[in-house]
Amino acid sequence: MQKISLFIILSITLTLPIAFAQEELGSSQKITLSSDNTAYQEGDVITITGAIEKVIPDMPVSLQLFFEKNLIQVAQVKVSQDGKFSDTFTAAGPQWQNEGKILIKANYGTDVSTELIITFFKNTEGEFASNYELKIPDAGTSDIQYTLKGGTVSSMKLDQENISLMISISTNTDGNLNISLPRDNIDSKTNDGQDIDYIVLIFQQDSSIPIQTNYTELETSDGFRAINIPIKNGDKIIQIIGTHVIPEFGAIAAVILAVSIISIIAVSAKSRLSFMPRI
Repeated sequence: MQKISLFIILSITLTLPIAFAQEELGSSQKITLSSDNTAYQEGDVITITGAIEKVIPDMPVSLQLFFEKNLIQVAQVKVSQDGKFSDTFTAAGPQWQNEGKILIKANYGTDVSTELIITFFKNTEGEFASNYELKIPDAGTSDIQYTLKGGTVSSMKLDQENISLMISISTNTDGNLNISLPRDNIDSKTNDGQDIDYIVLIFQQDSSIPIQTNYTELETSDGFRAINIPIKNGDKIIQIIGTHVIPEFGAIAAVILAVSIISIIAVSAKSRLSFMPRI
């Protein structure tokens, strides 16, 4: 009987510090949580990092990922002595079937938690869900196929002076733009007809100085070039610069040019006739 009493007392003694620690830390404990991006595409690796203000020895952080109210992934993550932790998740598999907001919840103990929201997109490179009716100066319109993840397109405009396509966007998170560029509207070639890279500039909110960004060429054909451009939350204008835009002369300009050529031919013919010897 005495041995049983001693065992109970010892058990209570060992568990009391942890219980008191959790109760004491619950009101003052802080957890920071961050991700290496705000939006991810199918197949991306999501890196989650965080820090615990007050560490309880041998207690892990529980990370849970939810889509709407459905738990899609969970992990128990070790906390270092300085309170830091890190883990990775791959955005792929049967649980990652729907696009939208992903809630990441970190729990430490019973009463301490924090949350982080990221955005998930399905991999749709080369697929185009929308059309924009682009006005071609003095030459009608052309449909531009695109898919924008992370925002909306408000306008597209051909800038013949700067040999570029200007795309105005409104963003709410990081994402990407898949766009099919008709060669009849904008292209980038060498003098001997070989494809060369476009120059892609990004104008961010409240900034007039553009930033050049890389893009991925998805597909090429005789009629178009499809590219994928990454965007960041706050981007407002995408400028795609080629070597020429088509038509380089609008319909009215072509008529004026034709009239000018005809006039020159007529004047030249009249001049030649005036110098012909009379018989």
